[in-house]
Amino acid sequence: MRAPEPALTLTCRISGDPAGRPTVLLHALGNTGRTWDRLVRELGPHGRRLFVPDLRGHGRSPRAGAYTFELMVRDVLSLLDRHRLGTVDLVGHSMGGHVAWLVAQRHPSRVGRLVIEDTPPPPRDAAAEAELRARSRPAGDRAPVLSLYREFRELLRTGELDGAAVRPVIDGLRQADPGWWRRLGEVTAETLVISGGLSSPVPRSLLAEVADAVPRGRLLAIDAGHYVHRTEPERYCAEVARFLA
Repeated sequence: MRAPEPALTLTCRISGDPAGRPTVLLHALGNTGRTWDRLVRELGPHGRRLFVPDLRGHGRSPRAGAYTFELMVRDVLSLLDRHRLGTVDLVGHSMGGHVAWLVAQRHPSRVGRLVIEDTPPPPRDAAAEAELRARSRPAGDRAPVLSLYREFRELLRTGELDGAAVRPVIDGLRQADPGWWRRLGEVTAETLVISGGLSSPVPRSLLAEVADAVPRGRLLAIDAGHYVHRTEPERYCAEVARFLA
């Protein structure tokens, strides 16, 4: 039997009050932990110990032979264990949001509060997966897609993104997972689901379904597109700080 691939030791910036509430911020595909700089500045003075990793294949963290959400969850749990963190608050965007969901579903005792920013849920079944893949083919206004890939290219140029990570992560987000929807009911964390509103490619109505399925979940819509924390940083930071207080 092949041994499971070990967790990676993620590069992680740590700041804030050493005795503060541990809070972990997980970035999206094609980003690094630097995307959270504004939120770090906002949360730092409020009694928090902030852990901001670069996820596998991103930033200064190691490149890997495989990129799956299972492995990313393992990396994050290893990070928590390495720093002897029991229960933490988790904030995740897109890819990082999906990792945060999986941690909260499978290890509910380790997540106190959960913030999920504009993260597409997996399709419920094969039919929904096929429909999602059809809708994802380039058509109409491609400006958001082109902007995203320009950002990817910049990180590739600077060596801060392993190009081998891109396709597996996108495919993982589009793969049907009916168990994921069932496990929403097992999330015990108080949860804030943030939608990018009508400007986002992730339907607000779908995120409303997700929030409703979490026992202590609620939806907040900010019409800012997929990168809410960048487009509306002041509002985003204020809402997240208020929720985590």
